[in-house]
Amino acid sequence: MDRFRTLSTGPKLLLVATPLLFVSLFFTWQKLEVDFGRAGRAEALLDGWDFWGLLIGMLALGLTALAVVAYLTDVELSEDVPWGPLVLGGGIAILALTLLKNVTDADSAWASYVAVLLAALVALGAYETWAEDVGRPSLVSRVRRRGLRSVA
Repeated sequence: MDRFRTLSTGPKLLLVATPLLFVSLFFTWQKLEVDFGRAGRAEALLDGWDFWGLLIGMLALGLTALAVVAYLTDVELSEDVPWGPLVLGGGIAILALTLLKNVTDADSAWASYVAVLLAALVALGAYETWAEDVGRPSLVSRVRRRGLRSVA
């Protein structure tokens, strides 16, 4: 836990939001009404595990594993591999796939909207991690410095 506290914002977001996104795939993402004619109607509750959900889940597991190995263990990753751009690409891919799944699914339920929020946090964490690696300013630190000022 001490090691987690010393991490910057990007890895913290990755280590928290990515596993939560994976778990959200087990909740109800769609509530479809099925009409059986004279027999009546029923509601079909579908979780997030379809083709798009499987892609989201595999990327989430991969990013979680990479973040755990890179930030919570003493294992040294190869410097020949561009880890920062890979993490950023994975975070953006997770956000894009989650948005695509949410837009194409009929009758989305609350868990799918929570998943979009979690995917946005994953993408933000991936950007923050990449920005730290390449020496760019952090989005979170810019917001903290400016504060939440009113535009009016």
